Amino acid sequence: MRHLLHAASHLAVWAGLYVVGSVVFFAQVSGIDGWVSPGARLRAAGFAFCTAAAVYLLDRVKLRDAWLDPADAEAHPERFGFLSRNARRVRALIVVLLAAAIGLGEGLSIWGGLAPALAAAGVLVYAGRPRGARPRPKDLVFVKNGYVAMGITGFAAVITVAAVTPHSSVGALWEFTSAHRAALALAGALLAVRVAVDASLCDLDDEDSDRKHGTGTLPTHVGRRRAWNIAMIARLGVAAALAGITALPAPERFAWAAVTVASSFALRLAAPTRVRDWVDARFAIEAAVVTGGLMIWSAM
Repeated sequence: MRHLLHAASHLAVWAGLYVVGSVVFFAQVSGIDGWVSPGARLRAAGFAFCTAAAVYLLDRVKLRDAWLDPADAEAHPERFGFLSRNARRVRALIVVLLAAAIGLGEGLSIWGGLAPALAAAGVLVYAGRPRGARPRPKDLVFVKNGYVAMGITGFAAVITVAAVTPHSSVGALWEFTSAHRAALALAGALLAVRVAVDASLCDLDDEDSDRKHGTGTLPTHVGRRRAWNIAMIARLGVAAALAGITALPAPERFAWAAVTVASSFALRLAAPTRVRDWVDARFAIEAAVVTGGLMIWSAM
């Protein structure tokens, strides 16, 4: 079982589920989840997972063995060894995942097949090769987490809106977005903060390697303990905003506020040596808990 869990981690299963959680969060907090049919929900979740897992794997194995990042070898030797030994198979898996994502995306929108390619291109810009003389976006402290936060938030927003009315015209999508722009903007802002904070927590695992190789992160600038505390304060701030913004639907925002507080304290008290998998997996767990709670609430 432990071997399977490690393999799932190496193959970006938890990272893929994190993005699925972000889509659920955005849809529920913005209040437009009710407009999405069950079939579109499943398609959107599959599309999010396949795209996210593919691009995370691309970040880890690159396009060529020569471009594998030595910083990854130091920070995650077990994962690096697994991926480098199976690099060709993993790159083939990336192609399969992207092909599946394109097929699922085309079922949501006429441009849905383009999104996986854009996501992959974004990863290559982010860190397609190891650091050279010039820093990559991945090496700049605030750019690093902001890049990830904006990418995941934008992706979640596009998927959610497309799932409301699959294959709608651009005009119809624009009309729907304009009619709900305040809720969509608020949900997007909260999700972006959440993702940026989670990304800074994931950087705890790489602190020593990042400092050695010139990658700026919150932990390398302020230290592990302060990074934990800043992330905790920011997450509790997101929870407070969820509870207090009355423009968002009450059951959804209160449910997400509650699970955000609970999971924040649970992870902080546990303080695992390696936090990345916990951070990635908990968003999907939170989404499942909130979804189940809302189903029970609506049945009462």
